[in-house]
Amino acid sequence: MRCQVTDIHAWPAMVKLLLIAVPCFVCMVGVAINVYTTLSRDYHVVCDSITTSPYMEMLKVTWGASTFKWRVLLMCAIGGLVIFPGRALRLGQLSPDELKAFPPNLRLRFLVALWLTAVGFIGAAAVTLVLELSKSN
Repeated sequence: MRCQVTDIHAWPAMVKLLLIAVPCFVCMVGVAINVYTTLSRDYHVVCDSITTSPYMEMLKVTWGASTFKWRVLLMCAIGGLVIFPGRALRLGQLSPDELKAFPPNLRLRFLVALWLTAVGFIGAAAVTLVLELSKSN
């Protein structure tokens, strides 16, 4: 006989729906934060804050004036550079002064977006794994 706690098929439909929907919603909130940054006036603040990285300057020229999708990707790339600056600082592609001068509220926004997206994705992957394993029983 199966234990009722681990038998997902015995759970109420609303609990199963929430189990699937909550990680997806958390992930979408992280994506929405990046979309908001792209559509707001902060887009130009972010682009003007990083000027010493030759790679980012190339991305600004090729992606920045293009479609919405490329602008969102540019925001994600700059967010990654600001949140994980170690390699760029070691290679001299980013100035430490420029990193310190980056607006702290935008850095926090990028960090929150990263965590929400990562936690939502990991949660969705864990739910998928649990559902797939429960099928085999």
